[in-house]
Amino acid sequence: MGTIYIFRGKAATGKTTLANMLGEKLSIPIFCKDDILDVLKSSRNIDESSIRNAICYDILLKIIQRSINLNADIIIDTALGNRKSAKYFFDRLDFKDNKTIKFYLDCDIDVWKRRHEERLKNPLPHQSFKSIEHVMEYYEKMDVNPFEDEHIINTSKSVEESFNEINKIINTYK
Repeated sequence: MGTIYIFRGKAATGKTTLANMLGEKLSIPIFCKDDILDVLKSSRNIDESSIRNAICYDILLKIIQRSINLNADIIIDTALGNRKSAKYFFDRLDFKDNKTIKFYLDCDIDVWKRRHEERLKNPLPHQSFKSIEHVMEYYEKMDVNPFEDEHIINTSKSVEESFNEINKIINTYK
């Protein structure tokens, strides 16, 4: 039986940072939608962002399902802040008897805005927001709340404090 660690939440809440830290600590692979999206964006063959996202998530599903079928330990790093999209994605996976530990990352609004302002100065290829107003408009239309089975991590604290909180939660599953 494998363990699947899921990091979900809005952009700029620390999912990738903390998923990478956990992956390094446990020496297990991280499957990140943004890695696939960066490749698709750089190819410039697909202009429509909704099509690129759909392709990314379909590829990600296939890769994740193969790992689940092997009972491998993996980390899933995906935004899917919107509950409807998250439910649709995860309902398409068969987790079998693997253990899943789910984290929903969030932070105080001022911290979150500041992180986006920093990202806007040097955006990565997968980052599509053009302004803080664009970010706010994008998320105000969504249900971005955690599910009941997710551990809520407030990443307004330092990265080390957030990572320690994740480790404490993981240790309760052992």
